[in-house]
Amino acid sequence: GTGKTTLVSRLFQLLSKHVSITGFITEEVRPTQTCGRRSSRIGFDVVLLSGLEERRATLARCAGYETTALPAHAPRVGQYVVQLSSFESLALPCLQASVQFELSPTTLNSLSDRNASGASVCIIDEIGKMELCSPSFCVEIEKLISLISTTSEQSRQVVLVATVPSARRPDGRRGIPLVDDLCSRPDVCLFEVSAH
Repeated sequence: GTGKTTLVSRLFQLLSKHVSITGFITEEVRPTQTCGRRSSRIGFDVVLLSGLEERRATLARCAGYETTALPAHAPRVGQYVVQLSSFESLALPCLQASVQFELSPTTLNSLSDRNASGASVCIIDEIGKMELCSPSFCVEIEKLISLISTTSEQSRQVVLVATVPSARRPDGRRGIPLVDDLCSRPDVCLFEVSAH
């Protein structure tokens, strides 16, 4: 990859000392390594960004490496089977907490304990094809973006930091409608991360 998750993890470490953060990162999953060789990737987990505990949930696995029994119609992205219920169990509460905080910041004291400004940062790594297989995730992301964009900058309580896949088309688009719409918004700052 280009280092988006590494960058977001470092951002979390720096910001969490000063502001409240909710969100998750996506990590590759590999079987245990043997003979010093790097083994091939078998899937992805989402990891809750919290200084209190490490919570993980399965996002996707290669066929044969599923962590739970899946419905026959489970969505697939390439060689990976997306495990919606596992992913949603971790991702949706993060988004819902940010939506609730934006709506009524004074009711969520646990999120605002660490900063005097009362603001919160929501980090989502990433908004990509696998994550968007979840209709509920799509709804919550759109709700959060809409809420943030309709709130004046002076009274905004939540800042969204999200990673998206790199542009793969000559026109600079990603071929993922929600992501392309997000990247083309005038109120979005887009930074390209490269391995260099």
